[in-house]
Amino acid sequence: MEKPGAMKPNQDTAIMLEDYPKEVILKDGTGVTLRPLRNGDEGLLFKMFNRLSEDDRWFLDHNVTDFELIENWVKNMDPDRAYSIVAVLGGQIIAHATLLRKYYGAKSHIGNIRISVDPAFRGKQLATWMLLDLINLAMAMGLETLIMQLVESRDAALIRSIKKLDFLEKVVLRDYAKDREGNPHNLVIVLKRLRRLWDDVGVDAP
Repeated sequence: MEKPGAMKPNQDTAIMLEDYPKEVILKDGTGVTLRPLRNGDEGLLFKMFNRLSEDDRWFLDHNVTDFELIENWVKNMDPDRAYSIVAVLGGQIIAHATLLRKYYGAKSHIGNIRISVDPAFRGKQLATWMLLDLINLAMAMGLETLIMQLVESRDAALIRSIKKLDFLEKVVLRDYAKDREGNPHNLVIVLKRLRRLWDDVGVDAP
């Protein structure tokens, strides 16, 4: 039974997903495969999160050192709420990106994006490649707005990068987040309005 008010499946979304797996070339010339997260990835994803520093993991929303949590994520993926892609190199997951959305209600047109990258592959435009894919997927899904929440002192390079993709810094929440030692950090909320079909073809909006 279809969920009340749920966003209906979009043919454009299915077409986009047919493009996977795909190869992207990083800044240093390394070829990396992007594909959707799938059953059986829980061990590789767990290892990737455990290659993050303890400080990196602290600023995630969940305790990713809990294998049962990761296993539950992978085995119970709900595309109405979240869609994840991973970057794979040499049989290892080296990055994970998720587009989160509500399937019902006043904020069902908004997507939240979260990206985690293995420290060895940062600064090589991998996060940008994955973000571009999620932007295109969000548009295919019919979403209108994307939001990212970033820690100003830790994500300065990513904030500069995504501004080139028309993400706008909308709010800075002063001393909103705390690190493991209890020191305060600013939380930056960036937002991107997605273009609709009629914006590009020059016709009046319905």
